[in-house]
Amino acid sequence: MMFRTKTTLAALGTAVLLAAGGATATTAQASADAASSPQILGTKGSSKANAKFGYAHATWKWTGAGKTGKVKVYVNDQDCGDGDDTFAFMQFKGGRWGKDTTDGESRAWNDNSDCVGKGKTFTFPGYTDTFNVLKARVVVCKNDVLGTGDTCLEGKWHKNPKA
Repeated sequence: MMFRTKTTLAALGTAVLLAAGGATATTAQASADAASSPQILGTKGSSKANAKFGYAHATWKWTGAGKTGKVKVYVNDQDCGDGDDTFAFMQFKGGRWGKDTTDGESRAWNDNSDCVGKGKTFTFPGYTDTFNVLKARVVVCKNDVLGTGDTCLEGKWHKNPKA
């Protein structure tokens, strides 16, 4: 009988260890799942566009599925001698079908008269749409065509973690 008691205690100890290990694995998995949830992802957005004629960089905070906070845009004319002003603006992708691209209304200008190599920074109001804003990016352009059709370079899209 003594032998059976030792065997039973050993089996009971193994079961307790396995149960504790299983609880630890479950806790670790729950922590890993929580770390990848959308609420924990960073809400800061940024995009940059670097062309021979100009450079632009924008930063903002995603404040919801369909909006951003204030947008800070830096623009620098990198070819002051070409006679063309440089400007930057934001583009947003989303809308009802998730494919619409909308240009932001505000323009950040670095005129040739101000072209001293340091660039300029502007702060614009946030962007709001009635539908999800899935992505945003900055675009840098040189004002080289009368009317529409200026030479532009788009930055990389930044995905909205709240959409």
